[in-house]
Amino acid sequence: MIHKAIIALPTYTKRGKVLLLSYNIMRNMHYFSLNTAKQNYQNDVLGDWVKTLPKFKRLHVCYKIFFNNKRKKDLDNYTIPLQKFLMDALVKGGVIEDDNYEYLLGFSSCFGGFADENYAVVELIELAPREDCHADH
Repeated sequence: MIHKAIIALPTYTKRGKVLLLSYNIMRNMHYFSLNTAKQNYQNDVLGDWVKTLPKFKRLHVCYKIFFNNKRKKDLDNYTIPLQKFLMDALVKGGVIEDDNYEYLLGFSSCFGGFADENYAVVELIELAPREDCHADH
């Protein structure tokens, strides 16, 4: 079964401005600021979507990422915070027991295009007990 949603990309606040969080920013952030960004994101996601999901035993995740401007970006720099924050929210929300390789078999991301907001279309794909993840997910 596939569960699909549109969710915002992670952000952080700097000098009163809300900015899009990339891995380049994330790796240099003070742990307190990073934890605040993660908690804010988890609260947003837990309140909206995660509470409606069933419990998954094995999972593959697909992200289609949209940006609100045409400035060229490295897709992986925005996938990493999204993946980390969302998987931690799924564990916290009881959707998956853990985000290690026994439960989360993999993830993929692709560029979706340009939009008015920064967001991702997320597909949670439940895998059968002996099913491997494939490139066609």
